[in-house]
Amino acid sequence: MDKSLIIEIKKIDNLILRKLLSYSKEISNVPLSPVQIAIIKYLNDNKNNHIYQKDIEQFIQNRKSTISSILDTMQKNNIIERINSKEDLRSKEIKLTEKGINISNKIEEHKELFDKTISNNINENDLKIFYKVMNQIENNLKGEDNDKTD
Repeated sequence: MDKSLIIEIKKIDNLILRKLLSYSKEISNVPLSPVQIAIIKYLNDNKNNHIYQKDIEQFIQNRKSTISSILDTMQKNNIIERINSKEDLRSKEIKLTEKGINISNKIEEHKELFDKTISNNINENDLKIFYKVMNQIENNLKGEDNDKTD
């Protein structure tokens, strides 16, 4: 095989990003980046927990200054709000606004459609193999032992 795994993954990543950006125009009246979409989904999935900037930094795996800038933009666009924490007076809890919740609901609707588009004509066994291989790649990149088989 004369293909590079990195190049093939990057090509798929670029196609996914382009499709996400086209969907984001349908989801919101303000442009949403893939990172903002991921943050909105993360906040919605964890709406019953106290979420702080450090939690988002760990989830997105990006620098504090980068996440801070993204959150500033999201707050300016009324997608999130920062609330003084009752647990830690030095920290601000991050929550979705009503607008953010509406966007999150639209993201979920599009996610199902997007998953169907991506998995079209791929049988269940091939999908299981795909997820296993993706898990192995992730573990390799994290430097984890992946001798375990499912």
